[in-house]
Amino acid sequence: MTLVCVWLWLAVSPPVALASGVQPQSGTVGALMAKLTPQEKVGQLFLVTFYGPSAGEGTEIANLLLNYHVGGVALLAANDNITQTTDAPLHSLTLVNQLQSAAITATQATPSGAKAPPFIPLFIAINHEGDGYPFTEIRSGMTELPDAMAMGATWDPEQAQAMGEIAGEELAALGVNLLLGPSLDVLDAPRPLGSGDLGPRAFGGDPFWVSGMGQAYIRGVHAGSAGKVAVVSKHFPGQGGSDRRPEEEVPTVRKSLEQLKQIELAPFFAVTGNAPDPASTTDVLLTAHIRFQGFQGNIYQTTRPVSFDQKAFSELLALPELAGWRANGGVTLSDSLGVRAVKRFYDPSEKTFNHRIIAKDAFLAGNDILFLSDFGLLPRADQTAKIIDTLTFFAQQYQADQTFAKKVDEAVERILSLKLRLYGTFDPADALRPESGLSRLGQGGDKVFTLAQNAATLISPTLDELAARLPQPPSPTDHIVFFTDTRPGRQCNDCPPLPLLDKRALEQTVLQRYGSQGSKQIREGYVLSFSFDELATYLDQAAIQAQGVGKETPTPEPLPLGLALDQANWVVFAMLNVTPEAAASGIVSRFLAERSDIPLGKKVIVFAFNAPYYLDTTDLSKLTAFYALYSKAPAFVDVAARLLFFELVPNGASPVSVSGIGYDLIEVTAPDPKQIIEICLEGLACSESPDKTPVPPTTDLRVGDTLKLATSVIHDLNGHPVPDDTLVRFSVTYQSEELAGLPTFLEAQTKEGIALTSLILDHTGQLEITASSEPAFSSITLQINVQRNEPSVITTIVPTPGPSDTPAPTLTVIPSATPTTDTKNPTVFQGRVVGRDFFMLFLGLIGAMIIGYRLGNQEGYQTRGIRVALAGAIGVLLGYNFFALALPGSDLTFSLFGVWAASMCVLLGAGLGLAAGWYWFVRQGNG
Repeated sequence: MTLVCVWLWLAVSPPVALASGVQPQSGTVGALMAKLTPQEKVGQLFLVTFYGPSAGEGTEIANLLLNYHVGGVALLAANDNITQTTDAPLHSLTLVNQLQSAAITATQATPSGAKAPPFIPLFIAINHEGDGYPFTEIRSGMTELPDAMAMGATWDPEQAQAMGEIAGEELAALGVNLLLGPSLDVLDAPRPLGSGDLGPRAFGGDPFWVSGMGQAYIRGVHAGSAGKVAVVSKHFPGQGGSDRRPEEEVPTVRKSLEQLKQIELAPFFAVTGNAPDPASTTDVLLTAHIRFQGFQGNIYQTTRPVSFDQKAFSELLALPELAGWRANGGVTLSDSLGVRAVKRFYDPSEKTFNHRIIAKDAFLAGNDILFLSDFGLLPRADQTAKIIDTLTFFAQQYQADQTFAKKVDEAVERILSLKLRLYGTFDPADALRPESGLSRLGQGGDKVFTLAQNAATLISPTLDELAARLPQPPSPTDHIVFFTDTRPGRQCNDCPPLPLLDKRALEQTVLQRYGSQGSKQIREGYVLSFSFDELATYLDQAAIQAQGVGKETPTPEPLPLGLALDQANWVVFAMLNVTPEAAASGIVSRFLAERSDIPLGKKVIVFAFNAPYYLDTTDLSKLTAFYALYSKAPAFVDVAARLLFFELVPNGASPVSVSGIGYDLIEVTAPDPKQIIEICLEGLACSESPDKTPVPPTTDLRVGDTLKLATSVIHDLNGHPVPDDTLVRFSVTYQSEELAGLPTFLEAQTKEGIALTSLILDHTGQLEITASSEPAFSSITLQINVQRNEPSVITTIVPTPGPSDTPAPTLTVIPSATPTTDTKNPTVFQGRVVGRDFFMLFLGLIGAMIIGYRLGNQEGYQTRGIRVALAGAIGVLLGYNFFALALPGSDLTFSLFGVWAASMCVLLGAGLGLAAGWYWFVRQGNG
């Protein structure tokens, strides 16, 4: 009742009236800094949290804003900031306006006539990662966005941008200006049973695609909010490789800085120094509490948590990709300084909490803004006091320590610069949001549904195998049993628990579309739903009965769930993640193990509304089909129902590795070996299919000109463009007599799937160019008849597809415009034979057989003569194949004898074969 009264008061209370003396602040950061006292500067460094749904007069958060000039506030559902389960947006807007109004009130002139501080709007921060509970704070009344992994499963940055636009527009309407997200962690090695499992919070496991999705999402947030919402990218420098939850204990990752650059840091580089435009650039980096072993190459040396390690943090920020972003005003924000991991790091006994040292260490390490959440031993009782003492301590340090003061000024300048980018001028009227903006909420459902369709993935089996296993969808005579993970979540601590997935969510969607009110493909009485907890109870009882039933014990009445299973033709599971915190979350594996008799003759379907890697190979082998939806938002439940009834074909592909089916992301994102790479002249688009001529038949190119080449888009195994910087090799061979068999080799790297290079035409004659990108070795052959004084004639030759393609021949590496080094794929001589070499083979065979016969037949032994002749012929063939197959050492032969290398190998093989035959059959008399 108390919460209801508070909510009614909030809903009807207007924001605090603006004082007439509060004027908009404009001008430079320097001008603003000159107006601030040390206490006001220090206040800008903190993003605080509070408990309760109100920021009205007399509350602890109002006191922090009015008297301590705190610069930012984060809203958390766990702190009961949002208590409405039906109209959370209006509640949130009212609360945000209250907070900004308190900051405005703090700038009013005092009765004593003291100079009023300038108005600086608050940062209002919130988690809004999508997929509802637990990483979305406002859980009703807004568009139910998907999580990052669902976006990643589309492999389409435009759809990630669309989700960012929705988030940006809706948060801006609520007055939120600091989005704590997205997570840019790279889930390159999923840990399905580990406590460090990030699950669907990550875009995926490939740094290139995480980078692209992160850029697009950030670009969307900026566009949707019209630049009014700043983006905080988490969790720098990347916790995808951690083995435990950073909230509970500081994880340690064994990686050097060079290894971090390749995977973990790449997405953060992509949204800072390597961002393609300002719109794709993150505003803030949130620093994770994570430490590294071997950071500087010494595997025995471990850093402190990076968020508290000044040396390691400074070294990271000094990297070229981050230094420019930092110099241009990039802001850093610590992760929560009150989580258990921090408390245990500073005091493993957890009996003390030295808030001053923790905050100071985090600030000196390089965090501009300090996130004070759970900031005390008993936060609900002592957090506010700890925050006030920390603010007071920082103000004292500012006045006593010039070095500290200088660091504070630099951080505050970055913070003010960001706030000015958001607001232009600090006008109190702009800090408050009208209720009319709430009409824009909840309008993005169609875009989410489109994404859900494109993200849906058939993990196992393949589409062809599924067609054989499931020729028809459920029919009116089929019985369907749904089992759903219904674990609860709450909007606030006193709010009623609500299931993350309703027990009948799939059933109701199926009945609505395919029942009596829809296509009438099923009968309503033939569809039943149970929760995972109910299935766990059924299995427990079945186990007890199997162990304890004696001959005289009466057979118990069958349970409704058991009867439903016996009658079912279809058994369908709707699962979330598997975690020890939810006892029944692993029930799918348990069911398949303990009741292996039930799936026999039934169609068993599993829909994963979370990450796709919680079932192992044995589990998957017992399923009819396993689909990944990645998110539990209603649009994804709708798509699951359509998949069940064959209304949709799954278009997505897992953005993370799935060990249960041998799905390795490194292999999946490599070039598809079945494709035929096209080669075009730069500026002329390659055709969509290699049977078209991608270049004109003649060109004005002549000897001495530069030929600029481009490949078609090179695709990976999922049909998407390969990651940027994928190595492509161009093989260039002149067919003129003096240069025949002497290929040159150029290397280039892809950008958006296309590789570019250039070649100086320094010889006349016919030039052949092919391209390869391991393991894709097949390409068209571009033939150019280079003339000295006439236009070149160009011909394209399309290869005949075969069971396998062999790599193009290579010999000499010629660096392209941007030379690269590929240590994994060193250049090797791959052999090449021409017509002259075949002729020498023929002559060698004849000569060796004639000479061999005469050597063996000197004493009239014809048998010996034949055997020596055959030995010579074998030597010729061995010598020839030594060169043609590019066996070790053949490259040295080629470098010594050039175009005559094959001939020399034939002669040498003949000599060795004849000598061996003569010695064995003639001298030793073994003939």
